[in-house]
Amino acid sequence: MQGLAETPEAPGYRRALPWLGFAGLAFIGLALQLKGIDGAFLSDDFSHLDVIYRFANQGELWSWTVSRFYEPLGNGSFAYRPITFASYVLDWLAHADSAGGWRLTSLCIYSINALVAGAVVSRWLKGRSPHAALGSVVGGIALFAYPFAGEVSFWLAGRFDLLACLFSLLFLLALPLYRRSSPRQHLLRITFLLAALLSKESALPLPFVATLLVLACAAAGAESGGRRFVRALTTATAEMWPAWITWCAYLSWRFTLFGTAFNVYPNLSPSQNVAEVWQRFSGVWIIARDNVGAHYGAWALLAAFALMAILFSCIRFRRNIAGQSVALMGALLVCAALYAIAPALTLPVASPDGEGARHLYLAWAYASLLLGMLVAWQRSQWKLGFAFVLVMIAGQAQSLSQWQAAGRQMKDVVAGVESLAATIRDDQYALLLLPDHIGVALFARTAQDSIVIPPTQRRNYLSRMAVMISADFAEWSRYISQGKVAELKAIPAFDPTKFVGLYCWNATKSTFVPLTPGDVARDPAVWMATAQSNFAQAGCIVPF
Repeated sequence: MQGLAETPEAPGYRRALPWLGFAGLAFIGLALQLKGIDGAFLSDDFSHLDVIYRFANQGELWSWTVSRFYEPLGNGSFAYRPITFASYVLDWLAHADSAGGWRLTSLCIYSINALVAGAVVSRWLKGRSPHAALGSVVGGIALFAYPFAGEVSFWLAGRFDLLACLFSLLFLLALPLYRRSSPRQHLLRITFLLAALLSKESALPLPFVATLLVLACAAAGAESGGRRFVRALTTATAEMWPAWITWCAYLSWRFTLFGTAFNVYPNLSPSQNVAEVWQRFSGVWIIARDNVGAHYGAWALLAAFALMAILFSCIRFRRNIAGQSVALMGALLVCAALYAIAPALTLPVASPDGEGARHLYLAWAYASLLLGMLVAWQRSQWKLGFAFVLVMIAGQAQSLSQWQAAGRQMKDVVAGVESLAATIRDDQYALLLLPDHIGVALFARTAQDSIVIPPTQRRNYLSRMAVMISADFAEWSRYISQGKVAELKAIPAFDPTKFVGLYCWNATKSTFVPLTPGDVARDPAVWMATAQSNFAQAGCIVPF
């Protein structure tokens, strides 16, 4: 019997195999993203929904949206991200309080980012690699397979990073590395740069990395000689001066608004030295551990092995690679490293509970472009790219599953509020203790009031109850005795003896159950100790 390799169909089958394989990966990745997309809002998502709902009810939604371009948020930070807030407003108009609709928008942007990344690789390799199409597919799929995607594509607060990445990639797409730009391309780049900066401050390094890419390409393409790098620098200056002027204008506007050009969080000081940068960056392993789970060590080893195989393969076929492409790949490696380290200049990259994956998404975008270019020089390299992306999707599945489980759990919690509210009299008050995180997924942090008021609820229950997290015992003990509850109930005074106690969420019974009586709330230390001792018997999801 003749083998498959000897049949007439075999050559066509082999040509189709890479495309079928990557199509399969794309389908798996999309299925993972869509699973549980209709879970409830989480954490900061509620805050954004609450603000938009209030201004919509007051008939001031459009004026509030426009004012984001020329007024600070007023929340104590120096964040300036008007384009992302405008996208939230559009989500509200299209989907109201349906979290699934908002997430679908984020997933669309996440997918478009992958498509644009593939287009960038294709543009940079066109006419220089016989397998540019395969390289572009690997680059795009790699970005879609971001292993810690839950914090970016499922958590709606990750929209800031999604949009900053989208406009950064469009900026790079309008960057012709092998010839001079036209006025139209300069205008496009200025537009995309402004859009990226107005989406999130993480786009600030974009002019630096673009200048590096142009400089590397120009230096590699110039004739050898003593003035080679002078000519390359002249080319980079001619290409990038409009972007640098735009960048400086943006920083000047930030200074006008906030009195600082670079600082985003007033309570965090910039890193003072290399040791502090490293300290803030070194927690990045926690992101891998908490997103991927118990087998993150084996996962990391597999990823490293696949990456080393890709690098070895690229070195093996180095004679097929043009000098400009080699220089461009080196520059992309520097860009990815720069974006990975940049967050540590102002804040810790990861928190102890694994939050921080969004800070690495832009770095991953540049790494994905590099990966696409690395595998485009020999047809057989697609297998290595496929193996690497498969490992990344395995990690992504673990990340997404935690966020999706948290969304489903919050959906049940939101549904349980009304039933508990019916048991609390108008003269009483109760508190609901919910976790700050569930696994790596943010849960009730900064969402407290929004969980018990419209539009999350049909009625406003804030006059009967509020949500707290484990860090709030001292604060709420003070609120109960010093008049804050009276303010929430809109009454002259509140009798602390009418505080009925603290409840927690029993997921097995899908209901709130009593955790502590009301009288222990006078002493925050005793109150918290009582909650911890009663927790196991109550059978609630872990709030501590």
